[in-house]
Amino acid sequence: MINPVKQYNMKARIWLGISLLFTLPAAAQMNGLYANSFAAWSEKPPLHNIPSQFPDASAVYLQDDRIFLYRFEDKEMYQYNYVYKLIKVADDKGIEMFNKIYIPVYRNSEVNDLKARVITPSGKIINTPSSAIKDETIEGTRYKFFAMEGLEKNAEIEFSYVVKKNPSFFGSEIFQTKSTPYSKVNVSIVVPKHLKFEAMGFNGFTVLKDSVIGDQRIIAGYSENIKALDEEKYALRDPNLQRIDFKLSYNLSGDKSNVKMYTWNEVARNAYNNLTNYSDKEKKAMNKFLKGADIPEDAQEEKVITMLEDYMKTKINIDEKLVSEDASNIEAIIKTGNSSDYGASRFFIAMLENRGINYQIVFPSVRDELPLVENLENWNRVDEMLVYFPSTRKYLQPSGVITRYPYVEPYWAGTRGLYLKVTSIGDMKTAVAKFDTIPMVPFDQHAHNLDITAKMDESGDSLIIESKQILKGYGSMYYRPIWAFLTGDKQEEAVKDIISSVAKSPNINNIRVENKSMTDITDNKPLVISGVIHTAEPLEKAGRKILFKIGELIGPQEQMYQEKPRQLPVELQYPHVLDRVIRFTVPEGYSIKNPNDLNMNIEIKEGNDVVLGFKSSYTLNGNALTVNVNETYKLLKYPMSQFETFKRVINAAADFNKIVLVLEKK
Repeated sequence: MINPVKQYNMKARIWLGISLLFTLPAAAQMNGLYANSFAAWSEKPPLHNIPSQFPDASAVYLQDDRIFLYRFEDKEMYQYNYVYKLIKVADDKGIEMFNKIYIPVYRNSEVNDLKARVITPSGKIINTPSSAIKDETIEGTRYKFFAMEGLEKNAEIEFSYVVKKNPSFFGSEIFQTKSTPYSKVNVSIVVPKHLKFEAMGFNGFTVLKDSVIGDQRIIAGYSENIKALDEEKYALRDPNLQRIDFKLSYNLSGDKSNVKMYTWNEVARNAYNNLTNYSDKEKKAMNKFLKGADIPEDAQEEKVITMLEDYMKTKINIDEKLVSEDASNIEAIIKTGNSSDYGASRFFIAMLENRGINYQIVFPSVRDELPLVENLENWNRVDEMLVYFPSTRKYLQPSGVITRYPYVEPYWAGTRGLYLKVTSIGDMKTAVAKFDTIPMVPFDQHAHNLDITAKMDESGDSLIIESKQILKGYGSMYYRPIWAFLTGDKQEEAVKDIISSVAKSPNINNIRVENKSMTDITDNKPLVISGVIHTAEPLEKAGRKILFKIGELIGPQEQMYQEKPRQLPVELQYPHVLDRVIRFTVPEGYSIKNPNDLNMNIEIKEGNDVVLGFKSSYTLNGNALTVNVNETYKLLKYPMSQFETFKRVINAAADFNKIVLVLEKK
């Protein structure tokens, strides 16, 4: 996900092909108001109680103040971030959480005036000496690190520091964690008065209208009593965090004071230019490369699109971590067979340009990350790219190694996107920005269905199970790479694991896989994985009875427990349906004592349509038992008012998984 505290999103800088640093007109230096306010700590700091709103919290941020001060020094602008935190620790868990403090030190920045102390419940002050502050690098990120000596229950931690860095003209500050609530938080963005930032608060964070005081323009924001927000099943946490987003929009000192800076239209122009301009060598290399694709001259456009995608993704290794200078050069990509994500996008656009196929570039607002905001242009959020084809109204993800047209990463669909609409100015082509919906492929195109036939073997101690799993849409997308990227022995191992989800057994025969090609998803040909399982696992003898664990045949199921009150609405990766049919031949001389245990029905309807539900039923014709199990998640999102029903549907599948039929001798 996008890290909101990074100076700049590197991928966004590549898309746009520009530097975000520039020198603004000279202005009076900021006075030391903010530096002085952070430098002075009380010699006799008062102790606080845990706020009544958070009686069970292990620790609470009593105060979190962040000031972003932009100032000129010798006609160069710098950004100073003043950070102050006061934390109350209540118990051993809180002590463990805060006994060590890590402050990130990002590239081209420095951390100064760092000081910290512990105030014990008795009022004793234990200062952290500068010699105790260490430098440490973890997973490539440098930190200032220090331990809070003398920390005990009901103590308080106070620390502050100043970061000096090159100015960031796009920012996002988050005030919500998974474990620690906030009592009070404040943000101030302080800039020379001729610069005008815009800011928005989200999910309860309040931002005030900017004001001018002397030579400074100030935006203030605040919030209180922010609960911790933990990860929840079937929910997207990041978009729901309390935060403030801000960006530079106007320079009021020049003759273009009414011209908005850093707009989405600038994104469109810069990105389109970088993705569609190629050198003569690149064009020549692409012409030669495409000759190997063997695309029929009379192929329909959609066929050409799918062949181009698969040819590129078969021939080129796409690695998002590749940072070589040649990772986006078409000639170099063809020569090395390696490309970055951006390089793959540029490469694929070049293929479309070569073939004269109409397309639009789209930057999606990724659902499980901080979103693109239409009326606050944070360029750092331009992080991923899709291609939209107006003729088919479908999408393609150039950088997606396992995706194939028309399927893209599911969190990139069912959302809004920034579309680059191509326009001409004289002989020059450029693009303008427009937000529009990126639809999700309809729910009935995604499935993980089962067709199972089971009977007792001649010994009466084991079952012979003919299992067929039918996967469609996103239900199949994460399985097909098995046959594209794994060796033969690993493929066999993976297939046996899939079949064993029905019933554990080393004895699996007659294995068959249909429609396993990566491109079979284009027409949504179902991936069919079948085999015959010989196993005693689902059976248990109990005197004259046989216990048949029929519920286990639908595979392991997740169960939802909600110890804490639900905080977030339900949002799925993708809507889908699961249809299972189980046929069982009751052995001669036996009857089923409890067939009605197979009847379950929980659902929510909109009109006549079931939008959420679990339903199982059976028919018994002689000794032929047929069980139908349907699980439906038609919508991408379910509001809090439907959460309890959603939980019951999830748990119904888990309850069905536990059903045991009792077979009695007549």
